[in-house]
Amino acid sequence: MSTLEDLKERWNADRSAAPTQSVDKAALEKMFKSRIMKHMKTSMQYFWASFGLQVLVYALLTHVLVRYGADLTTLMFCAGGILLHLPFTIMLMRKFRSMATLKLQHPTNDEDSLQHYVTRQHALLSDFYKFKKRYELLLIPLSGAIGVVLVFKLYVPGPLTQHWTGMLITFLLTIISCLLAIRSENRKSFREPLCELKTVIDEFRQEAP
Repeated sequence: MSTLEDLKERWNADRSAAPTQSVDKAALEKMFKSRIMKHMKTSMQYFWASFGLQVLVYALLTHVLVRYGADLTTLMFCAGGILLHLPFTIMLMRKFRSMATLKLQHPTNDEDSLQHYVTRQHALLSDFYKFKKRYELLLIPLSGAIGVVLVFKLYVPGPLTQHWTGMLITFLLTIISCLLAIRSENRKSFREPLCELKTVIDEFRQEAP
């Protein structure tokens, strides 16, 4: 891409130019990171949306736990829902904090620093995406079941045994809607940004002597 070529030319010119003609490396770093962040913008938007959703889930479960926790079944389902989401929230915070705070290194070869930066960003995003896909196989059906049971138990008159059909239909609709949303989410927030980052990495490798 022409942007990467221009950046590399300016970076190399900076190392060979006289002090009065040198290009501010901090500005070059900012320009490079700006290009990478264009590809990662949707992933960071996913982080904030997902983090907000996690907070909402904890708030709702905590509210139900405090209000209806005297009932053992409700207590167990609320506690189970909170514990179920904790590993996902912890991994979400760790990976995206690492991506947000990742800095350029400054070895002798500045181009190696740029390549290391984008490679590391790709690795962090890829690691979380792999974890997300595996953990959602457990998270989505279990959290969906917990939500359906709590809604029917708290807001639908009569014992749960009278509502198996309604609960099953609601659960299936919940799972289908979640799967459709996750499919679109994965494409926009992970597969496309990872593909763009991989393209940048490949450009560096092709330009390597």
